[in-house]
Amino acid sequence: MDFKMLPTQLWLLELTDERVRHLRPVTSLDIYDGATANFHEDGLYSTSIFGRVGTRERDERFSYIDIKASIMHPKVFRDLVALKGLYKGILSGKETARWDDEIKDFVADKSSAGQTGYSFFISHWKDIVLRRNKSPSRQQRVDFIEKYRDKAMTSRVVVIPAGLRDLEIGDNGQATKNEINDLYYKLISISNTIIKNRDMESPALDIPRYSLTMTFCEIYDLLEQMIQGKKGFMLNRWGSRKVFNSTRNVLSVMDTSSSVLGEPNAPGYDATVLGLFQTAKGLQPLTIHLLRNSYLSNIFSEGESSVPLIDKKTWQQEITSIAPETRDEWTTKEGLLNVLNSYSDVDARHRPVEVEGRYLALIYKGDDMTFKVFYDIRDLPSHLDKKKVSPITLVELLYLSGYREWNKYFVSVTRYPVTGVESIYPSRVYVKTTTVGEVRYELGEDWEPMGDEFRALEFPRADINSFMDSQAPHSSRLKGLNAD
Repeated sequence: MDFKMLPTQLWLLELTDERVRHLRPVTSLDIYDGATANFHEDGLYSTSIFGRVGTRERDERFSYIDIKASIMHPKVFRDLVALKGLYKGILSGKETARWDDEIKDFVADKSSAGQTGYSFFISHWKDIVLRRNKSPSRQQRVDFIEKYRDKAMTSRVVVIPAGLRDLEIGDNGQATKNEINDLYYKLISISNTIIKNRDMESPALDIPRYSLTMTFCEIYDLLEQMIQGKKGFMLNRWGSRKVFNSTRNVLSVMDTSSSVLGEPNAPGYDATVLGLFQTAKGLQPLTIHLLRNSYLSNIFSEGESSVPLIDKKTWQQEITSIAPETRDEWTTKEGLLNVLNSYSDVDARHRPVEVEGRYLALIYKGDDMTFKVFYDIRDLPSHLDKKKVSPITLVELLYLSGYREWNKYFVSVTRYPVTGVESIYPSRVYVKTTTVGEVRYELGEDWEPMGDEFRALEFPRADINSFMDSQAPHSSRLKGLNAD
């Protein structure tokens, strides 16, 4: 079977007799039934119409208001008055016009022969010939009106489920109503002034019909605001692209040049360069595990209130009592997540990591491109230069906690909008810290290099303040991603 990808299609909801046959209308302005605390059976919060509070039915059952006189649907009304301001003037009764049979349209006429009002406009509604031009937005409006011209009028307005707009009682006992309820009340109040008779197109109903139309438009606009935008209900729940253990990134250019062919710090064609923060967030469960079980495990023990930290003056380790919230910050998942999120502050990345006014750890960076994390300046061998030692920074702590793991993972690169199969592809990860990093080898307990397995390919440079905070696919992938 050939399934075609089609855009979501919306249409006007027609509340025909058949569709409302099983719905009970809302007719009362009362919230409660008399002096009781029970909701009125015919009101906007009725348990008979919408179901009991807290049940699934109350979030799903719709109702409607019979406004008696037929009015124009808000979408049609909005598009119509956008085509010609005179139409709104006639419908509101503020401008007079005459009907021109030749052009099949209204023409402004301020003489005594001019007419106005809702009923006058509707009497020629189906005969209007809407003019088109080269404007795409006008073309769309005309197409929409033409499509629904025969279904544009309605005498019923949908009432959304009570669970979505329920009455809320605060701690002080004061009731709070959702603003849409006031608009429903306004509809009912206006419709109560209308008496059904044989001539529901009488000019005597022009004012209430226009008022009903404008109130319906307010309801429509309110619901539209709830749906539209980044925080809108529909876009947030179903139309958004959620980021769960993944990240959205700005694309940048990958530097594919290399001074020496086959260098380990030269990403291949099957790799995508990612910033450290993007990778750490995308691999968040792994990042928390790496932080907890690497250098921090030598300092913090769960439940311990005293930990070894480094005095800022002597750079010597001393046992320090820490507050419970500090212990939680460095031992719990939530606390380490806050540590990870603090990396989003670019200015904090090259700052020493401090705990209770003391340094977390020290790091030695030799001229021979080696490094070692340690915890007391007295542990530095005498033949090594103390000037090469500094407090460990946030970028160093985060990168070195997983420097042997970051590049082992694969990602699924996706570019929106998806234009073809090459818009989504699997790729290796290559992590960069500062825009220019350096290759350094970790020293073991004997302060000797431990081999290529312990090689940090993108050790952050302290003299560079610009960081890789984007995604750089290989140049061979740009065309498929529709990128340049």
